[in-house]
Amino acid sequence: MPIDRFGELPDSLLIHILSFLNVKEAAITSVLSKRWESLWAELPRLEFRAEMARMDSPGDSGSIQKMRDFVCWVNRALAVRTVNYLENFDVSFLYHKCFSSDVDAWVQFAANNKVKKLNLHIYCWDDFYTPPEAMYSCPSLTTLHVKGCIMDFKRTVEWQSLTDLHLHVVFVDQRLLDEILTSCPVLYTLFLQRCRGFNRLEVNSGSRLHRLSIEDCEYKDDAPSLKISAPSIHSLKVVLPMWGRKLQLGNISSLVIADIDYEGFSWDSSAVDVMSGARELLESVNHVKELCVGLQFIKIVSMMAVTGWQLPQSMRKILIVASEYKYSIGIIDLLESSPNLESLVIVGCAIAGEDFILEPGVEDDLACDLLHLKTIRVRNFSGSTSEPMLTLARILLKRATTLEEMVITTDVKDLSDFTEMVQAMLTYPRSSAKAVVRLIK
Repeated sequence: MPIDRFGELPDSLLIHILSFLNVKEAAITSVLSKRWESLWAELPRLEFRAEMARMDSPGDSGSIQKMRDFVCWVNRALAVRTVNYLENFDVSFLYHKCFSSDVDAWVQFAANNKVKKLNLHIYCWDDFYTPPEAMYSCPSLTTLHVKGCIMDFKRTVEWQSLTDLHLHVVFVDQRLLDEILTSCPVLYTLFLQRCRGFNRLEVNSGSRLHRLSIEDCEYKDDAPSLKISAPSIHSLKVVLPMWGRKLQLGNISSLVIADIDYEGFSWDSSAVDVMSGARELLESVNHVKELCVGLQFIKIVSMMAVTGWQLPQSMRKILIVASEYKYSIGIIDLLESSPNLESLVIVGCAIAGEDFILEPGVEDDLACDLLHLKTIRVRNFSGSTSEPMLTLARILLKRATTLEEMVITTDVKDLSDFTEMVQAMLTYPRSSAKAVVRLIK
């Protein structure tokens, strides 16, 4: 007689094994035997994700029926739960306002079961979902991700255990945001991605907030500035609309890592305002140890270099740049404003349909030596843009007097092109006798 190895295992271990399956797969195991009938109902993590790619629009009758089937499935799954503990509750589906009471019940269920991690991703065309009071009165929450909602709550937030808050395409008014920043004593990470309803973030000096990430979506240039004062944060990421409202950074004295970029790009006479804003932003973060700049930002810096703007000097030791290599003049300007730089990373990238081309040969050298630069990493280098990259490599080898290692990772397909690159690199003089150069194909 075959031995039932699974039957010898305790329920706790079987439930742990089932937790690696999604809810529907786990529910199928209920047909195995009477013992398995209710095991899946004790899963500590529940994930419900609708296949939205197969739906047209929320008003379409077929989509409504698919949504209704999904909502009914979630309701049935929750109805058979046999425990009052929930580690993770994750719902992602295309929303219609006719299901608001169902979603309210799901949130209430999660709160009643002392959920720790709640992911509520609502995709909608017209009607945004407004979560119930239960979401705000959930002291067990440690992580909350909300997408596609209107957060409207007039009383005190009870998120005593919340460490991570991610809001994406959410309307959150100023009063509630202020309440969150003052009533979440252990909040560590705050992400605000394409959210509206506020124009300031004021974090008190005793806050534990460590990471702040904002992708702004206010495109009206006459809108009130977005003001941030957060003396406790160590990491800040901001993505701003090119022609949107201005960013004003106040007290960010503890900031160690800054990641900045813009969204959208075009070149016309009004770009002077954009360059002025970019320079002010660089001045605000000139004390950070690590600076990461995105492709759109490096384009602006390159325009500033071409038109004679001077970048503020900085204390940064690590510089990470996402750039097409034709914008090497912007990289050079950042290097000249980084006298203490120890590590440089350049991540090559390209965007189809690029319409802004810098004048060739604008700069072929740095105005100063890089006395502390020890490591250089160049990633995703394409052979089709070898000349700007090779020129930059030659400049770096000449000016980095204490360089220890330069590593260039290339996606060059043709062996002869790669050989030409290697031969060119071998001819470049090095000011550091310890410098080791590696080209990886």
